[in-house]
Amino acid sequence: MERKSIAMKITTTPNRKRLPRITKGLAAILVAVTVTLVGTMTALAESATLAVTAGTLSVTPANVTMGGITLDGTDQQSTSAAAGNSWSAVDGRGSGLGWNVTITATNFIDGIETIAVTGFRIQLLDANITLVGGNAKPTSSVTTATTMSGVALKIASAAIDAGMGSYTLKPNFELDVPAETVAAASYTSTIVIAANSAP
Repeated sequence: MERKSIAMKITTTPNRKRLPRITKGLAAILVAVTVTLVGTMTALAESATLAVTAGTLSVTPANVTMGGITLDGTDQQSTSAAAGNSWSAVDGRGSGLGWNVTITATNFIDGIETIAVTGFRIQLLDANITLVGGNAKPTSSVTTATTMSGVALKIASAAIDAGMGSYTLKPNFELDVPAETVAAASYTSTIVIAANSAP
């Protein structure tokens, strides 16, 4: 809105020579102008952009160390406690397809002698699966000690739309050592752990 104020002041001077008409007109008229401008506020909308790229599904195990055995003429059992076995599973795909972890194992051998894999068992308690970051954690498929073999054994599973994040798995192991086992410095089994898509 525009507003104008005009003030006019006319002064006459007696007994003086008349000023030229144009000069008198300029001297006698005082003009004051006040302008008020009213602006309009304008809101500007901007955008924020984020690119999200899919990651991978993975499991990172660690070597398993079984407790040492001293032969005494009886069948014995070697164990590896959960506290000593910390594995990680990560689903960074952002798909919600679910996943599972499997394990296979071979006989324990020292190059010649063998301890059968049929006496090698794994157990993973649900309490030993912990959330690092993400949504609902996977659940165990081997809450009781379960025998391993060369055939893939499912040990944990994340449902559809679950297991999207990082998790720690802490399994424990048992190995039957027969009384007739031949003494050797070290017996070794090869275990293979895999992360697979789908629960």
